[in-house]
Amino acid sequence: MQLLENKYEKTLLLQLFPKARDVAEGLLNSLSLAELLSMWQKNIPDEALLNEHQVPNKEWYAILNATILAKTTYFLANPRFTKAEILYLIKAACGSAGLSLTKHSLKEAIQLSHSNFPVLHEWLLEFSLLLKNSSN
Repeated sequence: MQLLENKYEKTLLLQLFPKARDVAEGLLNSLSLAELLSMWQKNIPDEALLNEHQVPNKEWYAILNATILAKTTYFLANPRFTKAEILYLIKAACGSAGLSLTKHSLKEAIQLSHSNFPVLHEWLLEFSLLLKNSSN
């Protein structure tokens, strides 16, 4: 039986070829979400890391998307989160899954995630409810 804390969206990770997946899993286990998002924003490949794993630079953005989606959906809904923190996590998860909230409403992102991202879909439902109930 899988523990709830270990349930996160793996769809994009599983779409990576094995060596790129190794890089993504290493990043997932060693970096914070803030560090990953900073790397994503800069979009400058870590050439040393990619060379070490024999992964082409063109895979960097896919690796970061997969890692950020997994890292974000690893967070459990917590009523102590502020509205800003909830939105931060939702935007990061949706953006990394290709469901940017600048192009889609949250309701659309939830609907679009249903078939391709089952864990994200459930996670978004929980976090949208948390957002609705947040008082900050």
